[in-house]
Amino acid sequence: MIVDIHSHIKRNLSCQEEEEKKLLLDMEKNKVDVRVVSAMDGWTVEEGSRYISGFVSAHPGRLVGCAVINPKEEDCNKKAAEVLTLPGMAMLEFQSVEHGYYPDTCDGIERVLQVAEKKGVPVKVFTGIGARSMPQQWLGHVKRHPDITFIFLHMGCFDYGYGCVDLAAHYSNILLETSNQYEVQILKKAVGSLPAKKLVFGSSYPERLTRCSLDVFDMFHLDDEYRRLLFGRNAAGLLGYV
Repeated sequence: MIVDIHSHIKRNLSCQEEEEKKLLLDMEKNKVDVRVVSAMDGWTVEEGSRYISGFVSAHPGRLVGCAVINPKEEDCNKKAAEVLTLPGMAMLEFQSVEHGYYPDTCDGIERVLQVAEKKGVPVKVFTGIGARSMPQQWLGHVKRHPDITFIFLHMGCFDYGYGCVDLAAHYSNILLETSNQYEVQILKKAVGSLPAKKLVFGSSYPERLTRCSLDVFDMFHLDDEYRRLLFGRNAAGLLGYV
């Protein structure tokens, strides 16, 4: 079983159905069983979440919805609560670079996290590339909300990958998502020092090639159980599939 916990869908004003077909075909080609999808570029929080809810609801068991929340908005907590009542929406996502805030000083984040904690949903956070996406900027939130599973997207990318692995080892409620991390030594440190339960597979489709996101792990000769957890069972557990 392959569960892709991190993907997006583009907004195509001329033919959105074409983007949907591409996403589903990509899953079929790469044998991805379940994919978590969020809408970011070109969408407001409300528009994107309503669209994603409709899209994933049309493909139950194959697609799961994730809402991108902007904590700079005054009513961010209300919006978070509302989108989680929509069919198929199962987690929240913060994109600090896209929305322009520092995770350790943005007051709205705590209000949204209170909603996530009450609803019992995982939270994805962008890490890597620039001063607004350092993994350490999330530590205060991680400590205040030990019952929330925080998924650090892209494993800190190239800028913060090594430190990101260290944080995941130290804090039980941090998981690392694998997409957009192609620095071999960072990946080697992750699979060599972390138990398999700490990693979840993501493709970052369509910005990245799903096949490359899968094949990059072939060089590490992981055993079958590690691969089962990394590529499927860890994420499936978060989504209630196992």
